[in-house]
Amino acid sequence: DYKMTKLDIRVKILILVIANILMFKMMSLNLHLIVAVVFTLYLGGTSNIRRMMNFFLIYMFFTIYELYFSHTITVKVIDSFLLLTTLMYKTLYFPLCAGIGLVSSSKVSELICFLRKLRLPKKVIIVLAVLYRFFPVLMTDYKLIRNSLRMKGIGVSRGYYLLHPFKFFEYVFVPYVITSTNIANELSVSCLCRGLDNEEIPTSYIKLKFRTQDYILMLLTIIGFSYIMFMR
Repeated sequence: DYKMTKLDIRVKILILVIANILMFKMMSLNLHLIVAVVFTLYLGGTSNIRRMMNFFLIYMFFTIYELYFSHTITVKVIDSFLLLTTLMYKTLYFPLCAGIGLVSSSKVSELICFLRKLRLPKKVIIVLAVLYRFFPVLMTDYKLIRNSLRMKGIGVSRGYYLLHPFKFFEYVFVPYVITSTNIANELSVSCLCRGLDNEEIPTSYIKLKFRTQDYILMLLTIIGFSYIMFMR
């Protein structure tokens, strides 16, 4: 049966590129909401429904605040902070959905196969392959750190780290930085052990092939992108 996760990685990369371009496009509030809904559905199809709902609920919170509650809070610092956060989140929303959808539903072997077809240097392929796996592994390790702290009774309540920001740096940020360094080294060694730096002509059991849904989604994406970019 048809699933968006079966999309070719080249289509997902195209969507990611378009999302980064749209990030800098000035849009009306209604148009931005429509495009956000499209990227939200894409995220739900390529990642999972729970993550899609969490991202979109945050988006709607900032949108509602911008529409009805901005400049009404008497404390100007809080209002300015919320408006700045709204601008940053809504600006990054499109590439965030597209990027998470790409990483969640594509294997690193597909990315390597695509990069080899572009005839990129092996060193560039190794760096991109490590980066591609780096952030998902970081998220997994963050959950492990958080769970280990909760077993010790730290950070159990909601908003704990907002009330104790220095403890966040001590308990989460410091071990997170140390762990990320070890992860980068391990992923680099893993890529080298798989022979990505081999000078011989590489072979791959992964074959990239466009399917019907790839052509349809790619056509709809290009049409929608062209309409948004050239509309007055």
